[in-house]
Amino acid sequence: MDFETIKYIKKKLLTPKLERLKEKVVIGVDNWNEYQYIIGQIRSIEDLQQDLTDLFKKQELHDDNNAEGAGD
Repeated sequence: MDFETIKYIKKKLLTPKLERLKEKVVIGVDNWNEYQYIIGQIRSIEDLQQDLTDLFKKQELHDDNNAEGAGD
């Protein structure tokens, strides 16, 4: 997965959904179960964003190591 794909997923898919969910919590929810469900979704999206960032960093390190080894 390249940086542009990760950037697209985070910016165009995850961030808008995350903002909508946070806005819904601020505006208000009908009951405690709905609140808990939305908070769970928010945490899941934030975890996914972090996983994507970590994956990209690992890939970047892997690519850097391969590039250094190729010069030997």
